[in-house]
Amino acid sequence: MNVYRNLLTTICVLGLFATTTHAQFFDFESGDGGWVATNDFEWGIPVGADGSVLGGSGGVEPTGGSSGDSVFGTVIGGLHSPSTVSTLSQTFDLSTQTGATLSFMEWSDSGDNSLDISEVLVNGTQVYISDGDSLTAWRQVDVDLSAFDGQSAVDITFQFSSTAVVDRVGWYIDDVDVSAVPEPMSFGLLLAGGLGILGYRRNRRSA
Repeated sequence: MNVYRNLLTTICVLGLFATTTHAQFFDFESGDGGWVATNDFEWGIPVGADGSVLGGSGGVEPTGGSSGDSVFGTVIGGLHSPSTVSTLSQTFDLSTQTGATLSFMEWSDSGDNSLDISEVLVNGTQVYISDGDSLTAWRQVDVDLSAFDGQSAVDITFQFSSTAVVDRVGWYIDDVDVSAVPEPMSFGLLLAGGLGILGYRRNRRSA
């Protein structure tokens, strides 16, 4: 009886291990983490620059990051460029993953998206658009990426598109977390293996 109990416990433990969340987390403290930036997006430490003082409009950039010092932002310490599309992107392999999600911290001062647009694209599809004003604070954004489960090349792009009307401090990104769950191991295989071991032990006892 104890053998069966131990076997069941082993199968349950292995099943839980097989569904442990797999995450790729980027706090940008030691570098860019492999993210590719274009145009205005820069990696660095923001210093609280004030858009109005710099000759633009809007509020201030953050002082440091959400959890540390370094972030990606649209011109660290300055105003974003006019009429520019800036991107921050990386490609992930989700071919053996399920239930994928993206979470990140944003600091946004781009004017309610009536002019400048802050959005997240996944394989070219918009999955998030910021309201353009995080009220001078960091806030967390969570995005469901399960539509891209099982794909081997999932391109996640933070895209900031500015106009020529007003220059602000723009969009800042920190603590990016791409997480998913490995496809669960077959409990049938676990059970078959466990029963095989049990049968082997019983045969040895009766021999």
